Amino acid sequence: MRWSHHASPVGALMAMIAVLLLAALAAGQDAEKPPGAPVQKVDQPAAPDEDLETINQAYNQELLRLERRRLERMARLAARQNPAAAAATYEQLFRLAIAGSLLRDAEPIAETVVKNGSASPTTTVFAYLVKVLAEADRGAYQQSQESLRRLVEETDKAARGAAPKAVLQTSEAVGICDAYFQQLIHRDQLEIARQAFQLLRQRVRSPALVEFVSGRLKRLELVGKPAPPIQGTDLDGKPFNLADAKGKVVLVVFWASWCLPNEAEIEAIQQVAESYRARGFTVVGINLDVVQDGGPKLETVMPNIRRFLLDHNVRWPTLINGSGPKDYATAYGVTEIPANVLIGRDGVVAQIDLVQKNLESVIARVVGR
Repeated sequence: MRWSHHASPVGALMAMIAVLLLAALAAGQDAEKPPGAPVQKVDQPAAPDEDLETINQAYNQELLRLERRRLERMARLAARQNPAAAAATYEQLFRLAIAGSLLRDAEPIAETVVKNGSASPTTTVFAYLVKVLAEADRGAYQQSQESLRRLVEETDKAARGAAPKAVLQTSEAVGICDAYFQQLIHRDQLEIARQAFQLLRQRVRSPALVEFVSGRLKRLELVGKPAPPIQGTDLDGKPFNLADAKGKVVLVVFWASWCLPNEAEIEAIQQVAESYRARGFTVVGINLDVVQDGGPKLETVMPNIRRFLLDHNVRWPTLINGSGPKDYATAYGVTEIPANVLIGRDGVVAQIDLVQKNLESVIARVVGR
């Protein structure tokens, strides 16, 4: 089994987009003055009641307007280009929209490309991705599920040797499915996610994609059912049994010292744990260092594990994932990290894969039940 961080198209594109945006801004500034012209200093003193947050908000709003204008101009350009050039322009437009969270702005353009097709299968894939995510973003969950179904059907055409509008590579399919999964989970649309992934499992043919979809379904099917047992000894030699925590709300955090996103995640969890401890909330960590590629021995990675816990002042118990009844990751359907599972006071799984955006709100709701 190969372990990795959550891979979504958004994260993979952010660095490229930042470079492109800076280059565009620099080019625009240069175009406004003749060669060799001195830089004009603009004396615009801050307003008496202006603070750093106000300045940053105004700057971000200007950037957002700039990005929206760029998408509009790119769409007009693509409309008058030949098919090959238009496909390249549309692809960049969709990439920018995904990276810049401008899904709704690009949705009508994506709808046109999906309807008419494109000279580039990759562009059509990005159009479907924008369409699916934009529909889910505005709450049209059934419509987004239908769009995903249409994309699967196009992929099926390719498998049968027919002429599809879009041909998905496995990595592209995983990226779309994972982005969609995360968006639905973070909006508490578990039933929509379950229906969509059941559809995918019936239709997909790639072994890697079947494994991915099956893993996500296994995690979805945990919700509403008794949590699998977790029993063992933590790093301090103290026994831990999840059954003893019944009556409390428990967040099970799967992590590894080599997974950098966990640093920010753990800091957020620490703050929430402190806030809700008196109300019966607790955390247990499951370390997966020994599960990474190559299967390193525990004694080899233990210094890294302990250093990470000390550096981040982690005070909750941590168990090491093992084999058999101690293979907690398999029991909880965890194949990628960061990952976590929230268990209610009744020992039933209440939610999966909380992120900083919904961490405290969901925990507060479950703790208050």
